[in-house]
Amino acid sequence: MSSSVANSRPLRLGATFAALVGTAFLLRPLEQALAPAGPDPGQLAALTGRGGVLAVLGGLRSVVAGGFWLKANLAWERRDAAAAAELIALTVAADERPAYFWLNGARMLAYDLPEWRLDATAPAAVRQRAVAEGAQQALRFLESGRRWHGSDPAFFIEMGSLHLRRLGDGESAARCYRQAAELPGAPYYAARLHGELLRELGRPAEALAWLRQVVARLPADDPAARRAVVEERIKALEREVEGR
Repeated sequence: MSSSVANSRPLRLGATFAALVGTAFLLRPLEQALAPAGPDPGQLAALTGRGGVLAVLGGLRSVVAGGFWLKANLAWERRDAAAAAELIALTVAADERPAYFWLNGARMLAYDLPEWRLDATAPAAVRQRAVAEGAQQALRFLESGRRWHGSDPAFFIEMGSLHLRRLGDGESAARCYRQAAELPGAPYYAARLHGELLRELGRPAEALAWLRQVVARLPADDPAARRAVVEERIKALEREVEGR
């Protein structure tokens, strides 16, 4: 029974893929005049090994990616880890542009798939290893996404969260939050998190220098900046570092 199910999965995915490609060929004449250029075959091959096939999709990239994403969510509902991972990869291979696919795909890989592979009786060491493997898989996935979204601070924030919550690596998390904070359009909290992690890592002098640099750029009239909170944190660090 299990062998039959395992063998049928590639057939189901293959049939879906063939149908989508067939639709692409039928609609291609309508798309050519209006569609943007198709994805680079090297990009697709690097992601999934299917570059030569998916490159024909052209302007249907978003449609095909949406179809793969829908199927990934159906696999998520079934807790089918192998199919979900495959379909997440196909989604971003078909269309790498939406950050949504990358960020939410990484969360599935890091938080959901490892849990599905474990049962309630799994020893703590086995669970810890599965969590670490899922987090590393998600980090590699996000690194691939940064080839096209390197200036998006959301990728570094997501990576920082994975390092902190799944791997317990405050040093790497702090580095990611700083990289996010230094990018245009970064949310204010990225800089605050970097400072807080420096303090937790036993580096209050670095945290103080960082927050003094940050507060100078914070607007006083934007509640999201939480300038007053940062000023209070600076005072606390001054007492800790300088005895003031």
